Amino acid sequence: MPEETFEWIETDIENGIGHITLNDPSTLNAMTVEMMKEVIRTLEVFETTEAVRAVILTGKGRAFSAGAKRQFLEEIPAKTEEEIRETIYRYFAGGVQKIRNFPKPTVAAIKGAATGAGLELALACDFRIATKDALLIETWIHLGLIDPLGGLSLLPRLIGLAKANEMLLLGEKVSGEEAHRIGLVNRAVADEDFEATVQDFATRLAAAAPLAIRAMKEGIRRGYEQSPDSMADENITIQSRLIHTEDFKEGTRALFAKEKPSFSGK
Repeated sequence: MPEETFEWIETDIENGIGHITLNDPSTLNAMTVEMMKEVIRTLEVFETTEAVRAVILTGKGRAFSAGAKRQFLEEIPAKTEEEIRETIYRYFAGGVQKIRNFPKPTVAAIKGAATGAGLELALACDFRIATKDALLIETWIHLGLIDPLGGLSLLPRLIGLAKANEMLLLGEKVSGEEAHRIGLVNRAVADEDFEATVQDFATRLAAAAPLAIRAMKEGIRRGYEQSPDSMADENITIQSRLIHTEDFKEGTRALFAKEKPSFSGK
């Protein structure tokens, strides 16, 4: 994104992968309204950029994100309920929701701390790769708050009610290794294998058929709330459209030629 200059994040596009790096390492990439505005803007651009087929979200330095910035937490009690709603839900929740509903596949690359609102960014992604010694914490209860950004719904589905209760009601810490064991992250790897593992996931996703990926993501979201029977008609309609794409022809050709397909998104 050479035409855009950001203060709180770094962005890049390479080999079909859009990179978003939270860039305030001195605060462990603590989040602010300004940072979230930049994340939202980048996602808006990546969504309509054909060169981006997958997105990696990570943090610069030794942490993914330590959650909301201290100054923000100290100042927010002085705001009215309406101002709090406008700040949190428009930018913090809006950014998390933008990631969660992003039509292209997303990978959170977690090293160090991913806590509070920072963990919510990672939860919103389709895949999470962590170092074994990463630290994932739902810190809300320690602040006398609830999780307003999606974790109350997502965590029980991802890791079961018992472990979700431990993280949400007790604020218990979970290492990257433990997060993998309970299904919170897809992989927990040694530091030296971290970047290669993240890149491998994103590369495989970027090589997939874009139209099918988008339809599959939408179907998975609907599947959270609907039964297989109630989804059947719509899924068959979508499948019928995909069968008439160039990507399906290419996938079929490559299958029988025993080659890797090269999808065009058409």
